[in-house]
Amino acid sequence: MRLMARGSRLWYAARVSLLMFVALATVSYLDVALRRSDTSVRRAVIIDPLYTADPGCHDEMASLLEGRGYRVDSFRGEEVTVERLRKMGAYRVVVLRVHSTCNHGMVWLFTGEKYSPDKYVLEQLADEVHKARPSLEEEHVFAVGSDFVRHFMEDRFSGALVVLMGCDGLTGTDLAEAFVEEGASAYVSWDGPVSLEHTDEAFLRLLEAMTVQRLTLGEAVGYANDLVGADPNYNSTIAFYPAASAGARIG
Repeated sequence: MRLMARGSRLWYAARVSLLMFVALATVSYLDVALRRSDTSVRRAVIIDPLYTADPGCHDEMASLLEGRGYRVDSFRGEEVTVERLRKMGAYRVVVLRVHSTCNHGMVWLFTGEKYSPDKYVLEQLADEVHKARPSLEEEHVFAVGSDFVRHFMEDRFSGALVVLMGCDGLTGTDLAEAFVEEGASAYVSWDGPVSLEHTDEAFLRLLEAMTVQRLTLGEAVGYANDLVGADPNYNSTIAFYPAASAGARIG
């Protein structure tokens, strides 16, 4: 009787072990399958802290990218926080409809998160995050720069096109260089200040050229600059970085 009881326990333990192995193997298989299916989906994101005050061309841009087969994520207004950017996933097209500026040769893009001296203290001390405001009449918000991209967005941009719609995105090249170092194939922005209305029109035409007409980045930049022209107040035009990315496409 003891031998039979012991044998039953061994059989039961073996059965439980087998079931646990099968369950773990199934979970592992499903995880790998989900990861593979997720990476096979073409993904784009529109980061738009300006949306709440002025939706502009946001929805039209999303429609153009969806028409090209992309799954588009959108983050609007106060959703665009430092933490959101820190945890941002990998995308093949990144559209940054943001305020931005160039200060002492460094380009900073503005979030939609109100500034507080008590938040992101280490990042502020490390010169990765700053306070900024678009005008003297507006509240300060957090802005992030090239060191933030290098530190917190490492390897997120494999082959991506990064579109910075704000002012001065290519007055300096440090932010462009950071995105390219982290894998972006191309970065496109303005070589000076620009109004919101003008950047909306110009970049809508650029995305239309790349998604509908299937033009290269270099061709689309030329097309948008010719069609919409330089900003009437600042004479700024769209440029791209690096020069070798002229042949980049939205695939």
